[in-house]
Amino acid sequence: MKKTLLTASVALNALLVVALCFMAFSGNTLGAPVRSVSVNSQVGRRAAMGGAAAGMGLAATRMAKAVDPNSIFETNCGACHQGGGNNIITGHTLSKTAIEQYLDGGWNKEAIEYQIRNGKGPMPAWEGVLSDEEIKAMTEWVYEQSTTTFKDVN
Repeated sequence: MKKTLLTASVALNALLVVALCFMAFSGNTLGAPVRSVSVNSQVGRRAAMGGAAAGMGLAATRMAKAVDPNSIFETNCGACHQGGGNNIITGHTLSKTAIEQYLDGGWNKEAIEYQIRNGKGPMPAWEGVLSDEEIKAMTEWVYEQSTTTFKDVN
């Protein structure tokens, strides 16, 4: 659902940028009556509209780059932790029970974030690969999934 909303939002922003660019560079105001306007005011209006279009484009780009923990997990973690399991070390899953038993520091967000940032054993460190925002999002996501989707993974 979130991915659909994000896609729709990006599409709407792109449409608005196209409309603003059309208005700014064609001199057409989309249905407004045609009247005489000085060259200086046309240039100023076009510059303002161009700036607004650029700002909307930047907003659309930022929205498109919103952190998606599911995608990050599938891309970076899924090979070893598919379905919350562990294909490398049996039992070291992403369930709350396993995290309490095997993770240094136990089941808490600080310990999960430390593990994601620094890795341990065969798990690589993700600091410098993922942004701080992505690491924090993954920490929250793993913490939540460990008591829901992954709670019964052995």
